Amino acid sequence: MQKTQLAVSIGQANGSNDTRVGKARGGKIAAITATGALMATTGAAQAAIVVPQEMLDVFVDLATAFGTLVAAGAILFGVIRGALALFKLAGRVFSAAGA
Repeated sequence: MQKTQLAVSIGQANGSNDTRVGKARGGKIAAITATGALMATTGAAQAAIVVPQEMLDVFVDLATAFGTLVAAGAILFGVIRGALALFKLAGRVFSAAGA
């Protein structure tokens, strides 16, 4: 009952309680307030979080391996694309020569 009264009073303050948008505004303000309170709570709690060095090492190794795979894929793509471009160029040269 208290939440309904809050939404109605917010809608009356906006002057548009009878529309769908006016009803949504009350929920939006409540959601923003709840999100702000949650962020303030988690912001204070993050100061106590400590990540072990072993876990950081694992993620650094995974990032290095992923970067190596992406670089190898880019090189392979360039080699294949370059070879196809050379074959196209050779085809144009030989077709222009009448071969």
